[in-house]
Amino acid sequence: MSRSIRTSISRFSAALAILLAFLAAGLSLAGCSRDSSGLDGTYRIDVQLEGGTGRVSIASPAKLVAANGQLTLEVVWSSDSYDLMVVDGQEYSPASTKGGSVFDIPVDSVDATVEVQARTTRMSTPHLIDYTIALDGSSLEQGSPGQDAPSADNDAADSADAGEDSSPYRDIDLGCDLVHTGAVELAYATRFTVDEFEGGYRLICLANKDRFLIVPQGAGAPQGLDEDIAVITAPLERAYHAASNSVCLIDQLEVIDAITATSVDPQTCSIESLVGAVESGSCAYVGSYSSPDYERLAQLGCTVALENTMIDHRPDTRKKLQDLGLIVLTDLSSNEPTALGRLEWIRLYGMLFGREAQADEFFSSACKSVERASQGKGTDKTVAFFYINEDGAAVVRRSGDYVSQMISMAGGQTAFSDLGDSEDSSSVTMEMESFYAQVRDADFIIYNATVDNSVSTMSDFLAKNQLLANTKAAREGNVWRCTSNMYQQMTKTPQIVSDLRAMLEGADSSLTYLEKLS
Repeated sequence: MSRSIRTSISRFSAALAILLAFLAAGLSLAGCSRDSSGLDGTYRIDVQLEGGTGRVSIASPAKLVAANGQLTLEVVWSSDSYDLMVVDGQEYSPASTKGGSVFDIPVDSVDATVEVQARTTRMSTPHLIDYTIALDGSSLEQGSPGQDAPSADNDAADSADAGEDSSPYRDIDLGCDLVHTGAVELAYATRFTVDEFEGGYRLICLANKDRFLIVPQGAGAPQGLDEDIAVITAPLERAYHAASNSVCLIDQLEVIDAITATSVDPQTCSIESLVGAVESGSCAYVGSYSSPDYERLAQLGCTVALENTMIDHRPDTRKKLQDLGLIVLTDLSSNEPTALGRLEWIRLYGMLFGREAQADEFFSSACKSVERASQGKGTDKTVAFFYINEDGAAVVRRSGDYVSQMISMAGGQTAFSDLGDSEDSSSVTMEMESFYAQVRDADFIIYNATVDNSVSTMSDFLAKNQLLANTKAAREGNVWRCTSNMYQQMTKTPQIVSDLRAMLEGADSSLTYLEKLS
């Protein structure tokens, strides 16, 4: 055979191979149509859930049924606490709630991204949570999902473990034989978890890896409990409270009388019930959190110290408290990435003080109030929240800070959207030139009078720096200041969001938490 003939045969074979490859690819694509046309029967498809806190998952791959040109997706939740789903305004009831809530919902295509709401009954009143379910059409295969995927037959323990990846600090191994029965589902909080055990025992795990076993009144600590787990008998009594940001939560639960001692200065505290308790003598002010009157704490018989993250900078103080026999529980709500996550810490306090139903009811109502205040509509208005420090520099809130979160919930946008988030500091200090570049075109300015109360008029504001007069907000008369100590008003989040919304919509007079400068 001549060389030219062999070359021609080789080229033909290569071309044929390429043609066959294209045909095979075409057949493969034909078997995985990207929409409902040509599909009939039962398929499995990868799905991804976004939204909530990540503590709950859905089974993937999921079952997709194609019939009469319609696609129906089976959604299998890792929790059995969902009793309703809403898709495009249509309500769907679960087909099953055994080991996990199961719903059948319609989808438009195998590549659909579906906005849904799912209602949880874990709280005292049902609460709708927003989620997004994304289908991956490239994973579509004939047949039902295999046994490896999570299913509605998951037991309670498996359901409780659904959020383990998002809460790496969660450790439910008690070292003893208490039977784990489930987990408390949280809507927004990410810095604590709560697991349930037989006999009414609750395990609280904090993001700093501290663990606390909440023991029902009349019960004792189980034998063999791991030594790192502190035991707290509920309802909590004779507590020492040093976390000013959470006074409002305790006040909301009406358990100030359980606070025997405090390091929250009554001269600067905006919570009247605590101030009144100190003045009446039912609660003792024991000085700064960093060096409290240890002898007084011992005399008062305090058993638990409720601290904020500042205690991390005073390990010597923590040790002295522990040497006195106090259990130190650090409130990490200030590290929550969302404002409602901060507020959900009221549920933890509800468990500690025996006010769980009251806490759940308040939190559920607050979430609904925030939704009503924001009206679900965004605006293109930008807001700059800051104050000028003694050095003449601007101190602004990070874009992930809870104040920025409330501005976003109200439908606005923070003027400092590129400052990110940090657990180390909620604020950033900026020199005036770089600060002015970001604030000059902001639609609204809110001066942080919580920190600097020297600004009460427009003249006071403009006197802080000559550049401020050139800002859009100053020229248009849209400069406000916060009138209350918002750092101690976590429970007023819905009202603050409502005030922010009113400001964005053009309110021309002072509101409850915002005062317009003139």
